[in-house]
Amino acid sequence: MGDANFQAGRAMGIPVVERAPGAETGRRPWLVPPRLRTAADAPEERRATWLELFFDLVFVVAIAELTRQLVLDHSLSGFAEFAGLFVPVWVAWQGYMAYADRFDSDDLAFRVAYFLAMLAIAAMAVLIPDVAIGIHSAGFAISYVALRSIMLGLYARAWRSAPAARPIIRFYGLGYSVSVAIWLLSLAFPTPTRYVFWGVALALDLSLPPLSSKMRTRVPTSATHFPERWALFTLIVLGESVVAVALDTAGANWKLDSAAAAVFGFAAVAAIWWLYFDRQASVVLRPSTLIVVIYSYAHLPLLMGLAAMSAGLHLLIEHAGDDHLGLGPTAVFLGGIVVFVLSLVATRVVTVGGHHGVGVALKLATVTLLASLLAVEDVLSPVALAAATAVVLGALVVAERWLFPEFGEVT
Repeated sequence: MGDANFQAGRAMGIPVVERAPGAETGRRPWLVPPRLRTAADAPEERRATWLELFFDLVFVVAIAELTRQLVLDHSLSGFAEFAGLFVPVWVAWQGYMAYADRFDSDDLAFRVAYFLAMLAIAAMAVLIPDVAIGIHSAGFAISYVALRSIMLGLYARAWRSAPAARPIIRFYGLGYSVSVAIWLLSLAFPTPTRYVFWGVALALDLSLPPLSSKMRTRVPTSATHFPERWALFTLIVLGESVVAVALDTAGANWKLDSAAAAVFGFAAVAAIWWLYFDRQASVVLRPSTLIVVIYSYAHLPLLMGLAAMSAGLHLLIEHAGDDHLGLGPTAVFLGGIVVFVLSLVATRVVTVGGHHGVGVALKLATVTLLASLLAVEDVLSPVALAAATAVVLGALVVAERWLFPEFGEVT
């Protein structure tokens, strides 16, 4: 009866609003084909879904394991292992984030796929310590292959329901397939040769977004949601430093020097949060695929820097009573902050508006001061190092707010 009234109304010229499938019964259908989200689909209304936020949580485990490995081994080789294992975690998150942003889908198949992907990421995370010492690398590779295969299945599903997106689906589908094949091929070789194959596959994964820039005219997707998603992931990584402050201070039995180092360390973390998030609500990317790629890829070293800072904070609180922290732990702590500040510059200069020259100069001056602290680390106690770092970062916060009080005017 309802359908007959609908057709009759349309025949009489009466304006009729078409209802979504299942609207007559109030039930949502279990399966809804993916729909391509384009720049014309009111992108400003796009917000992170509850599933996306839930999906992000599994990466807390991966970041925690990566940070822990850097705490255990903060030598040059240790940092190389940390960076090498950070990349597949970053690539995994970036791929699923981009898919969810391109395709408007939240049905049973989409949710099950993301739940399975969460299990694969969790498996990767718990295997990170083993891979770092050269064992169970096959399990890590299989977990990554499963993760990317689920992504291939999602794109295959979108191929059928979103013909307009087929050029980009074909491009990424072929690239992901080759990458998966390389990861599988790596299983035929022992370590460290296996890691060479991983590096080649990851280089291919990282090359896909830049190489797809010319497709924007054919498939006009919108990236206005990217800043919010990157900010949420940044918040997860930054949260590791808050965990370090709380747990390590308790683990040190609330000794005065450890508590003081924790307070100054938290002040530095708060300044980092301020520098990134104070203007985040006004971040608008310029309408260029290359700009989106630069903004996104600048977050790779930015997030690595934050994770390294967290590891350095662990070490700083643990050794707060020593005469000095040592070159390795100090380099992890200050170096992570330096990498963050430099990467923040890269994210800001590609956004709309801002006094780029002055903002960049302030951040480069901050980097110089932090490097100076590294140069004199052997005469600074851990508490003094933490205090000086907090003062330098706090001064940058005050300078930016003083010189550029209006939202969005500073890079």
